[in-house]
Amino acid sequence: MSQPVTPRRTTRSSASASPSPAPASPTSPPKSRPKPSPRRQLLAAAAAPPKEDGSPADALLAELPGRRAQAMDLLRFLAPAPALPLMLHGGAATGKTRALLLALRHLRPSQRLVYAALRSLPSPRALFASLLSQLSATPFSTSSRHRVPDKPSDFVAALRDALTGVVSHGEVVYLVFDNLEVVRSWDKGGQLLPLLLRLHDLLQLQQVVLVYVSSATPDAYYSMTGSVEPNYVYFPDYTVDEVRDILMHDHPNPKLYSSFLSVALKPLFRVTRRVDELSAVLEPLFRRYCEPLGDLKAVPDEGMKRRLFEHVQSHLAVALNETFSVPMRASMDEIKDGGSAGKGSAKRQFAGKDGLSSELEFHMSVSAKYLLLSAFLASRNPATLDAALFDSTGGLDNRKRKRKSSQASMHMKDTIVEEMLMKGPGTFPLERLLAIFQCITSVSEDILDEIDCSDNMASESGTTGLMSDVLLQLSTLCNSNFLSKSRSCPLEGSARYRSNIDEDLALKVARSVNFPLSKYMYRR
Repeated sequence: MSQPVTPRRTTRSSASASPSPAPASPTSPPKSRPKPSPRRQLLAAAAAPPKEDGSPADALLAELPGRRAQAMDLLRFLAPAPALPLMLHGGAATGKTRALLLALRHLRPSQRLVYAALRSLPSPRALFASLLSQLSATPFSTSSRHRVPDKPSDFVAALRDALTGVVSHGEVVYLVFDNLEVVRSWDKGGQLLPLLLRLHDLLQLQQVVLVYVSSATPDAYYSMTGSVEPNYVYFPDYTVDEVRDILMHDHPNPKLYSSFLSVALKPLFRVTRRVDELSAVLEPLFRRYCEPLGDLKAVPDEGMKRRLFEHVQSHLAVALNETFSVPMRASMDEIKDGGSAGKGSAKRQFAGKDGLSSELEFHMSVSAKYLLLSAFLASRNPATLDAALFDSTGGLDNRKRKRKSSQASMHMKDTIVEEMLMKGPGTFPLERLLAIFQCITSVSEDILDEIDCSDNMASESGTTGLMSDVLLQLSTLCNSNFLSKSRSCPLEGSARYRSNIDEDLALKVARSVNFPLSKYMYRR
C-alpha cells in the first residue's frame, strides 16, 4: 500500500531540482523568513524557463556589465548537450557564480541544476549527501533508509545511478561545484579533489555537464591523472569603469548617483576592487551625500555638487581609514617588534631586480620555509644534478675540477631536463628531501644567526633546531597543500612527494630567509 507523499519545503536544492517550477507566490511561506540572498535568488531563477523576449545573448549581456567576453564563452560552452567540463576561475567577487547562474537561466528549460556550495559544506560526506539529495526524491541522511556513502567509490556509483535516472527523461544535468578551492582544506581533501575533477571520465554520461567555480588558478589543480582537461573561462578583476556600470545598473536616480560615484569611487577603488566591499561602504556614504538635499529625485547642478562634495569629504576619509584598514600579519609583527626598521631595510636590500616583494602574506616558521624550498628544488631539479648543485664547495658557481663534458652528453642532459620541465614538477622520496634540506641549512648557517627564529631553533645549534621538527613541518605543509603526497613507490617502498608552489612564491620564501635560491636552480 502506497503512502501519501508529503510535499517538501522549498529549498535551494528542491528549487534547482525542479524541471519546470511555477512562480512562487509572495505570500506562500507560512512563516516570516529573512530576505533571500542574491545567490539564492539566482539559484531559483536559474531553474526557471528562459524569457522569450530577445535573444539569450542580448538578455545576458544586459545583466552582466563588463563581462561580455565571459558571457559569450559561457553560452558557447554550456549550450551543446554533450559538453566538456567547464572551469570558471578568477579572483573573489569577480562575478563568476552570478554569470554562470544567469547563463543557465537563459538556456533551454529542459535542464536540471545541481548546485554544491562547497564553502557551506563542512566535509566530503556533507557534499555527497547534498548532491544525492538534489537528485533523489527523498533526502539522504544517516537516519533514513538511504545511507550516505562513506567511500568515494560508493559515492561515484550512487551518483551515476541517480544521474542515469534523471537523464533518461531527456533532461540535461548541470553539476556545479562552487568554491572548489575549499576542498583542499577538508580532511582527505587531497584525495577528493582529483576525484571531483575526474567525474567526467568516471560517469561517462553525455547529458551531464560539470562546471567548477574556483578563486584559485587552474595550476592549483594540476594532476598527472590524464583526465579530460576542461574548458577555462577567466574572470579578471573589474576596472573602475566596469564597477561604475555595475553600481549604476537599475539605480532609481542615475544622475545623482553618478555625481556621487565621480567623487567617492576612485579613492575607494585604489584600496579594493571587490564590488561587494565597495557597495557595502558606498551605501552609507551615499546617504550622507544626500543629507543636504530635500528631494532625492532632484538633479544637482555644479554648485550643488560642490556643496555635496564638501559635506561628504570628511566621511569619505573616515571610510578609507576604518573600513579597509586590514593590516597583514607581517605588519602587525613589525608594529609589535621594536627592531622593525632594521628588518625592513634588510628586506629592501635583498629585494630582487624584478621587484618582487620578500614579504609573505602568511606566517610560516623558518624550518617550514627551508623545508618548502628543499621540496621546490627537489621537484624542479633533476636528481642526477644533486651532487653538482649541493657540493660542499658552493654548488653550481664553483667550476673547479670539473671535466669538460662532450657535446653528446650535454645534448642528452638538456633533453632529459627539457622532458622533465614539460612533465611539470616531479616527485621525490623523503630521503632526497632530507638530504637537500640538510645541505641548504648547513650552507645558510651563517645567515640564520641574523634572523629571529627563537621559536623554531635551538640556542646551541641552528641546524639542530631546524632538523628537530622537520617531520612535523612536512605533515603541516602537506595538509596546507604546499606539498602533495603520492602513493608509495612499489620499488622503493616509501612515499613520494611533489611541490605545488610556483617559482614566484619560492623566491618570496627564499628572500624572507635571505637564501640564494637562484644559485641552486638548474636553468638551461
